[in-house]
Amino acid sequence: MKHFLLKIILFCVVLTGVYFSFMYKVSTGYVDENYPKFCQEAGSLIIGVSTASQGISPQIFEDNLSEFNLDKPMVNFAINFEQSQYGDTYLNAIENKLKKSTKKGLFILSVSPISFSSVKNLDESALEKLDKEKILGKITNFTSAPNFDYISNCYPISLYNAFYPTNKWDNLVAHPNGWNEFKLKSKSYTVTEEDITNWKKKTIEFQDKFLKTQEISKIRFLSFAKTIDYLKQKGDVFIVRMPLTPENLKLENEKWENFNYQFDSIAKVKNISFLDYSETSSEYNTYDGTHMVSESAKKFSKTLSDDVKSILLSDSKKK
Repeated sequence: MKHFLLKIILFCVVLTGVYFSFMYKVSTGYVDENYPKFCQEAGSLIIGVSTASQGISPQIFEDNLSEFNLDKPMVNFAINFEQSQYGDTYLNAIENKLKKSTKKGLFILSVSPISFSSVKNLDESALEKLDKEKILGKITNFTSAPNFDYISNCYPISLYNAFYPTNKWDNLVAHPNGWNEFKLKSKSYTVTEEDITNWKKKTIEFQDKFLKTQEISKIRFLSFAKTIDYLKQKGDVFIVRMPLTPENLKLENEKWENFNYQFDSIAKVKNISFLDYSETSSEYNTYDGTHMVSESAKKFSKTLSDDVKSILLSDSKKK
């Protein structure tokens, strides 16, 4: 019996060692598009869903606003809409992501109806349970590199993928600061006009179908207000509505008729700024009608950071 137990213990030790060696191997290469967002403490944050994840570059903000000595690094902590809708789970992740010493942070809060949606007739406990089952609810470590907590709980495929990667798309570049840059041309694929036309059609069809199953959650909206209150203690907060194609803007306005009015109102109550770019889509190119391609994301990041810069300069003169 004693020898048998020793064999069991030895087997478990070996199995654990192999498991962690596989996780380490995964961490040294491409994990997934979200992994870099969870590998460092942040001094400033970009928050929202995938339009912000792909549309706003933290590096451009750091470079353009260097004179303000904002807390760094700025991390793009926006994920796709299923993972980072506003709520207490997202707020908890933000609190754990930020450096405790942050006092001069910059926080870009991207907003859209999808950011506040939930399945119809979902009560508070059910909504909380749903969010806990997503990436931000599955992990407790938001700042480590390597982040074994993320890999063990959120890695989407087998650990064997570390040796034979199958989940990386060369056109999407996951930067260490959390920005997911989409390039129309990579060494393995060039996006065609036919691709773009097809993706735009599918995006509109999906969003139209999805929004019909959803309602705007008062719980998410109240949590958004709490998020603003928390972040105001840590620095400057800006609410941003991203550029939208006319088709997408029509869909969103049908779902939430007085969207701009409400967010302009909450910005005034909270004494922060609401920047609306929803009708500027003609200035930017997307690959699916929603997500910006690389050069447009850089252009928008510069425009947004310029506008933020103007407001910060104006505010500093008032003090």
